[in-house]
Amino acid sequence: MVTVEFEPTFERWQAAARALLSDGVSPADVEWRERPDAPPAPRASKFFRVPPRFLELARQAATASDPTRWGALYDVLWRIVNERRDLLDDRGDPGVRRLHGLAAQGRREAEQAERQEVLRLQAEGGGAAAFVPADADLATLAKAAKQCRGCPLYHDATQTVFGRGPADARVVLVGEQPGDQEDRRDAPFVGPAGEVLDRALRDVGIDRDAIYVTNAVKHFKFVLRGKRRIHQTPRLSEIVACRPWVEAELARLTPETLVCLGATAARALLGDDFRLMRDRGRVFSTRWAPQTLATLHPSAVLRGEDAAAQERLYGMLVEDLRLAAGAAR
Repeated sequence: MVTVEFEPTFERWQAAARALLSDGVSPADVEWRERPDAPPAPRASKFFRVPPRFLELARQAATASDPTRWGALYDVLWRIVNERRDLLDDRGDPGVRRLHGLAAQGRREAEQAERQEVLRLQAEGGGAAAFVPADADLATLAKAAKQCRGCPLYHDATQTVFGRGPADARVVLVGEQPGDQEDRRDAPFVGPAGEVLDRALRDVGIDRDAIYVTNAVKHFKFVLRGKRRIHQTPRLSEIVACRPWVEAELARLTPETLVCLGATAARALLGDDFRLMRDRGRVFSTRWAPQTLATLHPSAVLRGEDAAAQERLYGMLVEDLRLAAGAAR
């Protein structure tokens, strides 16, 4: 019997499981013990490819509170590698059913914890609120934001990425969060999505230098995949925690036209009932601006499955920005 002591995270379990697979240790011969201060597992001597679907389910299952989840995960992993690569297609298999059940439990518990955290933030006025100086101009806000510790995202991000643009801008664009390039260069929309946005703005006659561009969340949220930093969508609690910054920006700017780029920005400023694909392109009045609308995030164009899909999505973005340009004029 091999006893594995590990910090109870998916990444530490994954490293330990790789080492066990490399050594040919079967699930029946492993005892998993959670230990928060356990050292990392030894480096695996072999590399194993597994279906991305397994990794997705395993990540979700790892967040469940069931202490037997680690053994269940390793059992399915072992059989995928050594017996059936298509094991996940067999929904009648007890181990596969167990994996899906654990993943569902992890999602439920994460949603419940998220709701509790949001309620706490709303009740206590937590998050970024304590870091936002009262009656400050944009330059002072930007400087203060560099010290924000209102949510855990600051731990891994390079820096706070605040909005950019003139203080008298009549048009304000609010995106989701900075990406990899934005995090490194300390400016919003300067990566691939920014290139799409710049092209769309030119196509509708909006001068990028005349507008203010910012994000609903000011730190880059990501997960490491090797050396790459892969974007992750902010949780509702992270959006709520960061909202005081974008609210302070909008209060100082008082724009005539506000455009929410993507579902996260729309959710942050227009509420949970707003549905991007249902309500996009509709101009209405809000407390933020007399002319408010939402459209696709430019990154959605880049995620189109082929050239035709990307062109269609780009057309939707341009159509909505043309409405914003008309409203601004």
